[in-house]
Amino acid sequence: MKIDFSSVMKAGGAAAAVAIVIGIISRIPFLGGIVFLCFCIGGFLIPVGAGILYGYFSPGKEEIGESALGGMVAGGVSGILYGIFQGLTALIFSIFDGGGVVDVLAASAITTVGSMCGFGIAGLIFGAIGGLGWQLIQQRRGASASV
Repeated sequence: MKIDFSSVMKAGGAAAAVAIVIGIISRIPFLGGIVFLCFCIGGFLIPVGAGILYGYFSPGKEEIGESALGGMVAGGVSGILYGIFQGLTALIFSIFDGGGVVDVLAASAITTVGSMCGFGIAGLIFGAIGGLGWQLIQQRRGASASV
């Protein structure tokens, strides 16, 4: 199996950028609750989108397994990048809340590791589903073109 890592980075970066923009919007006081609720309910769609984007960006025809594996890696990359962003925002907001240095660093480290693990694992699972979804889209497109 061969994975196109250029496509992985493009798809993972694009999905992470969407997650980061949603994360920034969720910090706005009057929008935060609504965006947070939508992100909790539909947050799995971001790594699914990363998996679909991997299939879109990858050159040539891929097998189902290759597309699922590439989508899984792209979803994992997006989850890890978003986890790093969550850790940095926790660090920044902890500094502004006026906590001690040890408390700020501990909270940031816990948030970073927890977010990277949680979003990374979810990204792996849902990214693979997105990669499979891309194959289904392509098969459906090919079946309708031959009719």
